[in-house]
Amino acid sequence: MPAPTPVPERTRPVPASSPPPPRRPMSMERRYRLRRTMALAGLLVVLFLLVKLVGAAFGDDTLAASAKTSPTAAGASPSASSSNSATASASASASAGTQSAKAVSVPASGDGKLSVLTVPGSDSSRTGKKVTFSVEAEGGLGVDLAQFASTVRQVLGDERGWEAKDSLHFELVDKANIDAGTVPDVRITLASPKLTDELCAPLRTNGEVSCNRHGRAVINAKRWGQGVEYYKDLSQYRIYIINHEVGHSLWHPHETCPAKGQPAPIMLQQTLGLQGCTAWPWPTKA
Repeated sequence: MPAPTPVPERTRPVPASSPPPPRRPMSMERRYRLRRTMALAGLLVVLFLLVKLVGAAFGDDTLAASAKTSPTAAGASPSASSSNSATASASASASAGTQSAKAVSVPASGDGKLSVLTVPGSDSSRTGKKVTFSVEAEGGLGVDLAQFASTVRQVLGDERGWEAKDSLHFELVDKANIDAGTVPDVRITLASPKLTDELCAPLRTNGEVSCNRHGRAVINAKRWGQGVEYYKDLSQYRIYIINHEVGHSLWHPHETCPAKGQPAPIMLQQTLGLQGCTAWPWPTKA
């Protein structure tokens, strides 16, 4: 009997690939939400960059790893670094800070309470745009607060200061007026390293340097008490730090050294280095 003839297996026809279903047009509401999300994201980026820029220009003294802020007694030798060895000019000692200050040790934290200080003397007779100010300090610093208040008064009224530079007139707001609700344009605050960090945040002062935030010139008591090695005379550094932080309240940004051997601009971060300039604590030129 002959063998059966094999019948080829039928193959299933392969269906043609179907085109993807057409996308539904995005509704007006979804398009609006997408545009709004993109706009908000862009705004957040702009705000972040703006905060970084303002912090760099006005926040002052974000601590650099190379900053030399070791204690310096009055009259101590400055750094041997060729770019930072120059010290404040002797002529800067007239009017304000005539006596060389002595370095003092300052605790890492005070009592955390700020009090408005009594400021001796009177406002200058200069004319110009009025800028009100107050002086306050944290308790428990172990610092002569009367001397601090007196130095602030002398520095603000000095003929080499911001009054002459910017054609303005500083006017004190005393405790009674502050208690009555008056808000000064500039608040000059002496604070412990710990409180300085809190008042300056989000700027990184790391318990070492000073800053200016929202019109408050925060003077780190550690720097007030010990200075930096770039200033031979602690009293001159104190003049500098007042003028520098108040300068930020007047909307002056940071500057750089214009040329080696020139007096440092007051808005140069002299706490962190001199960039080849010589130390100079006043807004006006030597």
